Amino acid sequence: MKRNWGMSIVAAVLGVAVIGLAIWDYASSPATHKGIELGPLFIPLPGGVSAGPGTAGNGGSSGHSGNPGGNPGGNPGGSPPPVIGSDGFKFPIAGLIDRGRMPSSAYYGVMDGWVVNVSWANLQPTPGGALNTSSIDQAIAQARQANARGAHLALKLRVFAGIGAPNWAKNLGGPPFTAHDNSSGAGGTVGRFWTAAFGQAYASLQSQLAARYDSVPEIREVVIARCMTIYDEPMIRQISDPVTIASMLAAGYTTAADQACQQQQIQAHAVWRHTRSDLALNPYQYIAPNGKGATNEAFTEQMMSYCRQVLGGRCILENNSLRSGGLGPSYSQMYAAIHARGSNISFQTATMARIGSFMGTLGLAASYGAASVELPSGYQIVSPVSLAGFRLQLAANARA
Repeated sequence: MKRNWGMSIVAAVLGVAVIGLAIWDYASSPATHKGIELGPLFIPLPGGVSAGPGTAGNGGSSGHSGNPGGNPGGNPGGSPPPVIGSDGFKFPIAGLIDRGRMPSSAYYGVMDGWVVNVSWANLQPTPGGALNTSSIDQAIAQARQANARGAHLALKLRVFAGIGAPNWAKNLGGPPFTAHDNSSGAGGTVGRFWTAAFGQAYASLQSQLAARYDSVPEIREVVIARCMTIYDEPMIRQISDPVTIASMLAAGYTTAADQACQQQQIQAHAVWRHTRSDLALNPYQYIAPNGKGATNEAFTEQMMSYCRQVLGGRCILENNSLRSGGLGPSYSQMYAAIHARGSNISFQTATMARIGSFMGTLGLAASYGAASVELPSGYQIVSPVSLAGFRLQLAANARA
């Protein structure tokens, strides 16, 4: 057979040219952005270094920045502001999230962030005092170090009010009441979150946090939590526990005041100009005039619309109890309403003991349009390879 040397030579020259262009592109690209973009995902390549403080990373859920220093939100040294979308907002976290800690390096390829959980009491133990943000700053430093080694990790900040509020805040407007969850046994004292004094304190906290972290690229999302009791779910009222109901009523709770709180907590997050805020949704629980607990899913849908009205694209609709078995008609109706409102959407799954089918729940989240999912503790029983496909489905649902 006669060999076509002409075509072989042309192919070889083209191959060398392509490789040369790739090497030139890699060498000339910014040191903080060595990698490949696939839609909202970023696959980092070796050789990148961290940028200066306050410098943003790429889109999707990566954030490559330097040492947080003494003030992560201050952009010291003239560093540029974070790279944000055309709408002026940081990119949402797109993919899988560890709900409580930094993922292990074995999962760097499929995990896109973790939740920084901190109580208001630890942040601000005294009224008017300086914030103790050491745990948040440590998480930022850890994310930057991991991303410099090839990870693509962002942060979601969850500050617990409710039983996690400081004692001085719990006593605003009067002494706290006691809340108890019959299902888990958890409980504690809760401040009168519906009062103006409590609301002002919460709004002041958000203003201080936003001043410090709104320009930090690693912190992509913060959770709305003024009206919570035990869990970071501000529409849950432990209505199955008569003692909690009696305690709340004695403290001055009314449905009207509670519903006003639901709106005001959203308004308090308007100070986050670039960072997105997650609103955890459940069929709204309230105490009826007859002293009995009741639910109103229609009000939940009103809050979905209100959040999008006030915060626009910064509002992420969230639910923290997704499972494969379902929770009844009111939840099915709520999930359909969340899906109908479009991106961005986030879910936290139920615990491993209650999730039902792990893979089925992730598939359900993707079908509801979720951009991100907080995985349950113990997700490491599933291999990174098994999670990779779901991560891509979630990223496809994200809207920058």
